[in-house]
Amino acid sequence: MLAKIETILNSSLIKNTLKLSSSSVVLMLIPFIVTPILSRLYTPEDYGVWGIFSSVLYIVNSFIFLSYENTIVKSSDDKELPILIVLCFIISLSITCLVTFVFVSGKTIGIPFFVNFHSVPLLATMLLITATYNIFNSIANRNKRYGAMSVSNIINGSSQAAIRVFLGKFPIISFGLIVGNIISQLIATIYFIFPLRGFFKSYSTSRIKVASIKDLATKYKKFPLYEAPARFIEFAVLNLTIIILSNYFGKDEIGHFSMVIQFILLPINVFGSAMGSVYYRELSENFKDPVAITSITQKVAKITFLISLLPILFLTFGGDKLLVFILGDKWIQAGSMALIMSVFSVPVILVQSLLPAFKTLDRQEIRFKLNLLNFALAIGALIVAAIYYDNINVVLIIYSIFYALVQFLIYAKILKITNLRLNAVSKYFVLCIFICYLLLLIRIFYSGLLTY
Repeated sequence: MLAKIETILNSSLIKNTLKLSSSSVVLMLIPFIVTPILSRLYTPEDYGVWGIFSSVLYIVNSFIFLSYENTIVKSSDDKELPILIVLCFIISLSITCLVTFVFVSGKTIGIPFFVNFHSVPLLATMLLITATYNIFNSIANRNKRYGAMSVSNIINGSSQAAIRVFLGKFPIISFGLIVGNIISQLIATIYFIFPLRGFFKSYSTSRIKVASIKDLATKYKKFPLYEAPARFIEFAVLNLTIIILSNYFGKDEIGHFSMVIQFILLPINVFGSAMGSVYYRELSENFKDPVAITSITQKVAKITFLISLLPILFLTFGGDKLLVFILGDKWIQAGSMALIMSVFSVPVILVQSLLPAFKTLDRQEIRFKLNLLNFALAIGALIVAAIYYDNINVVLIIYSIFYALVQFLIYAKILKITNLRLNAVSKYFVLCIFICYLLLLIRIFYSGLLTY
């Protein structure tokens, strides 16, 4: 057993993931240190405003490059990079302008959602900053500058926490949660200029022609045709939840939900995204070697399997009570929501780091179809439940069950296209998942959370 663990830890994938996620250790501690402060400086209603804003932001960011940013990592020809970067900037600027026009027009016409949306200028600003940051991040990933990516994560997370606390204590401007996020993202983006300056100096812009941009856009057309819609649907399923719930429940309940999502998906934000980035790079380098693909996927799947069990076990054995203690008396409902939302945390954590398999192996159409199914079932179930039930806990558990079922199906498809058997991940995979859900079901049942 020790020999197997040592072999896994010595692999380049794990070493690079640990290097990239070293910053995430800091980022994991920040929420536990800062969130109890923020939850007392800001109200659930404030988090409701942030939840709606961030949902729109994440949905737009999911397609702001039409997924062409992935080609920066995948391309095997260095001469293509400057053209692909320019292509990404052009697309992101165009989509930002389009989104701004839609929101301004919707507000002018008097559509309730757009009228109640709190700041279109802040949204446009955040979209432009985030687009630049993500392009720089893709360039760093291609060049294996995991140290730079790690530092940028630390800068982003720590500055966001500090600025949000300051604006909560001294509310010199409105929307402190939103503004704190914008300023921290800008600082992290500016930082990236320094470690990447050698990269920018080494490339000439003389080859960037309109014809060459069109050629590469056509060459990588599978990304906008399948990857972008699939990613949009994937993000929309989770983030549209907040927007839809805001039509049936108050901002305080939306604020509780927004807070809970941060904790439930913490393993993804801390370790999963880092592993996903390294996994994508490793697959891109070995995409012609089926044996290597299976081996790399197995290493990732083994780790994510163990991580996926942590949130559900933590919450089942009283973590919801600890969460309320950390947040304060205003956040009692967050504990029950966290317990319920842990239903979908397991498959989401299992899947998230492995999603690059679809685009690396040119199987984006499979991901698109599965995400379309997820959208139809999960969002459909959410709307129907919200119409018939006044208890948000009942609505969320119905939504979570449908969401989780499709995520498990996506996980099975990933294992299939990478030729990885389930028992190669863990001999006790099914048993562990069954026990976790059984314990959760017993806890939810006896807690009386689903009374309506």
